[in-house]
Amino acid sequence: MVASSLDTRSAQNRRSYLWLFIGAGLLLFSNGRWTIPLATWLAPVFLIRFARTHPAMKGLGLVLVVNVLASLFFWQGIIPGGLYLPVACGIAVVYWLPYLADRLLVNRLPGLAATLAFPLLQVSLEYINTVTNPLGSWGSLAYTQHSFLPLLQLLSITGMWGLSFLIAWLAPVVNWAWEQDFALQRVRSGVLTYGGILALVLVYGSGRMAYFPPRSETLQVASLTQTVDHFKFVQMKMEELRASREQLQELGEGLLQQSRRQAQAGADVIVWQEGGAIMLLEDEASFIDKARALAQEEKVYLLLGLVTLPEAFPNVKADNQAIWITPAGDVKWRYLKGRPVPGERVVAGDGVIPLDQTVLSDISSVICFDMDHPVYIRQAGRSGADVMLVPANDWRDIVPFHTYMASLRGIEYGFSLVRAAGHGLSAAFDYQGRPQATADYSTTKQAMISHVPTQGVKTIYTVIGDLFAWLCIAGFVILVGLALVRPIRS
Repeated sequence: MVASSLDTRSAQNRRSYLWLFIGAGLLLFSNGRWTIPLATWLAPVFLIRFARTHPAMKGLGLVLVVNVLASLFFWQGIIPGGLYLPVACGIAVVYWLPYLADRLLVNRLPGLAATLAFPLLQVSLEYINTVTNPLGSWGSLAYTQHSFLPLLQLLSITGMWGLSFLIAWLAPVVNWAWEQDFALQRVRSGVLTYGGILALVLVYGSGRMAYFPPRSETLQVASLTQTVDHFKFVQMKMEELRASREQLQELGEGLLQQSRRQAQAGADVIVWQEGGAIMLLEDEASFIDKARALAQEEKVYLLLGLVTLPEAFPNVKADNQAIWITPAGDVKWRYLKGRPVPGERVVAGDGVIPLDQTVLSDISSVICFDMDHPVYIRQAGRSGADVMLVPANDWRDIVPFHTYMASLRGIEYGFSLVRAAGHGLSAAFDYQGRPQATADYSTTKQAMISHVPTQGVKTIYTVIGDLFAWLCIAGFVILVGLALVRPIRS
């Protein structure tokens, strides 16, 4: 009898390492460069199972090692330069904490309440990371589901936080049922609760897309990118830039010529990529005057992506601008990038997102990395933006993921989005996330022509903000308090 019991325990122990192996394999593809959406849901199922079936220090220690290795794998190339190692490891540790909470609290909480520790802390950490980290919302589970539009409609109510909660909640619910040997009588209530909520979300999303699609007229937008490597210029010293002055001027002139052709082809709005034109400060005024004349002559709205280099560059930072010019030739705004990438040698703007209530639509703009900060972008939603124009410039390792990240902002705040991306995927989306046009920089050098709705919608998330995230923080604190006053279950 004793030998038989030891054999059974040994077999179970060996099997538990299979769960670790499966979980680790799925985790490699649960985020970042090579995301498989289903892996994001399933990886924690097996990692939680492994952690719960081993002594806390051993189980959690191995899960932490797996988290770090997976993070180093899927953030490689996405996190630039010297930030890669510390940031990837830091992200791994932060998002290991829900496993720690689950392991320590599961035996102190009653029934289905024990399944909530993991998702509540996951969402709490995602939110805190988003509002405090200069890298913004990178790492959120919600981004991994960018292609599942019915599910993404939940963002219009809760923002990313509700979707991250649903994804993270699956694993502890499955483990709760697993520990009940999947006995229907004992797990029915929990499975029906989770399944019912997920079904309601999908019904809402499907109904929103089927019965409340955009019905307004559309705006024809031409998105222009350059075939030159802009990154090399912003790494130059001033004497090298002066030697390249004529080349830089030719690049700007080329974009003006392209803009004229697109205006004559019927574009209502023309948007350039981030840094579409790079020039010395002394050349900026005359160049903008040429762009104003073009807009007035062709009766077109023009959004310039312009980087201006001061005399003392790089000791003095550059201006990374989105300059909005109306058909009257007026410069309506000169927006400076509000959330520069850490290490980017550009001046940070004042943090005010502009809006122009044109005769066509209420139009706003930000620049590239700004879109990774959902709390910042809320300004545009609350000001009533119908269309968001985004000059952007990516690098190979974040393509096309970075474009799809940006698309979530439109669903959250009810505006259509046009993103003109140098070295990346240019794309346009309506406010429910449907792609209206795409153009891959690596395979096409043509302008991307898109038609996006002129009217947006006011979403619930725009009004209530991050209420769901704050409820998750409060819920986790309550769970910890409840766990501290309850005895540990054997």
